[in-house]
Amino acid sequence: MGGKPVKVLSERLGHAGPAITLRVYARVMPGNQREAADWFAALVESA
Repeated sequence: MGGKPVKVLSERLGHAGPAITLRVYARVMPGNQREAADWFAALVESA
């Protein structure tokens, strides 16, 4: 989530825990899947 630890963001937002933060905001981060796929592909290629 923007390169920041989810626990820290959760606390700043006043959520009861990181799971709530992830549930609320994960769906509004459409680029995450593409970034994760690119990162994983780079790992595989470098192995």
